[in-house]
This record gives sequence, structure tokens and C-alpha cells, in this order.
Amino acid sequence: MQIRKTTHHIICAGLAALLLAVAMPLAAHDGAPGSTPEDGATVQGSPEEIGIEFEGAMRITQFDVTGPDGRVRLADRPGSDPTERYFVEPAEPLPAGDYEVRWRGLARDGHTMSDGFRFTVED
Repeated sequence: MQIRKTTHHIICAGLAALLLAVAMPLAAHDGAPGSTPEDGATVQGSPEEIGIEFEGAMRITQFDVTGPDGRVRLADRPGSDPTERYFVEPAEPLPAGDYEVRWRGLARDGHTMSDGFRFTVED
């Protein structure tokens, strides 16, 4: 009877350790904790910069901004170096309207991540 209880405890401990080992990499992804402008914000006039910040290094592979006139030309394009902050300037002042930013990147652990945010420009 004692052997059966001990075996049961060993199996439960092993399963718990396995679940923890699987869950830790999933929790380690470096998401985007902030954006400029903030998601859903309304800004007065064209923003000087548009960007995102991460909890860890991310290699940005795509960063697109679209607005009322279509795709927005940006002064810079994503590079190959990992960064915790990625900010770009619009090539021209943004007219009033609604904007959407879509980004994609490669996290330290090799997983592809993507997300986006929206903001509105008022005159």
C-alpha cells in the first residue's frame, strides 16, 4: 500500500514538472506592452513618430501603417537587428483620419509574433 502511494506521488510530481516545463516557454514571449500613439488614441496633428515597445528584444520583419489615403510612406523600414523599441517617422505629415498599424516580428525564442494598433489623427 505504501509503495502505491509513493508511486502515485512520484507520478504526480513528474506530471507537474512536465506541465511547468511546457508552460514556461509559452509565457516567455516578448509581447508589445506599449505603442506610440497608444492604441485607440486620438492625437492632435500628425504624430512625429509611430512605434512599439517590447518587453524583450524583437527583430521587426514588417511594420505597415495604413490610413484614409492607403498605405503611409515611412522614413525607415524594419532592420535585421533585434530591438526593444521600434519607432519610425512618417515620410510626410499624416492627414486627419483613422490609422491602423500592423507589425510582425521574430522573438528571441524564434517564434513569429504579430499584432497591431489603431489611432486617429485630428486637425
